[in-house]
Amino acid sequence: MKDINILKLLTFLFIFIFVVFFIIFVFIVPDIKRLKTAKFKSRQTYNVYKYTNNTLKAKQKELKELKHDNLKIIRAFDNSFDENSFIKFSKKYFTYAKLVKQKKKIYKKNFTQYSFNTISKITDPTVFYKFLTAINSYDNIIQVDFPIRMRAVGDDINTTFDLKVYTIKGR
Repeated sequence: MKDINILKLLTFLFIFIFVVFFIIFVFIVPDIKRLKTAKFKSRQTYNVYKYTNNTLKAKQKELKELKHDNLKIIRAFDNSFDENSFIKFSKKYFTYAKLVKQKKKIYKKNFTQYSFNTISKITDPTVFYKFLTAINSYDNIIQVDFPIRMRAVGDDINTTFDLKVYTIKGR
């Protein structure tokens, strides 16, 4: 009887070992492969995340620097154009200044472009160039278009030129 019990024990032991190996190879080994695949994909995703995050931080830093460097221009777009204020500004350079509004149109979806014809009198042509230099520091974005027509009338020079003023749409 002792021999039978040992034989039964060995049989059950082999069956147990077989079942354990079967469970290991059927359930655990494929999960280990999936775990390795998931770790690899996780590393890939993390690397893409780090690269994208570093790129985002660099672009945000660049945007912040651009905003700081171009703050005056950004604010100039925000300002609404006041014709009377511009006339006062131009009186510093011209003995007579008049703006004639020509048209208002949408410029590149978000901006409005105002066109003016400017008629003015100056005593010296260099004053006009001083005006062109000073217009860069004006509170709006203003473009002086060519041709600039200058005609001598007595001691004065009559000048006629076109201006374009750009503002954010709806201002």
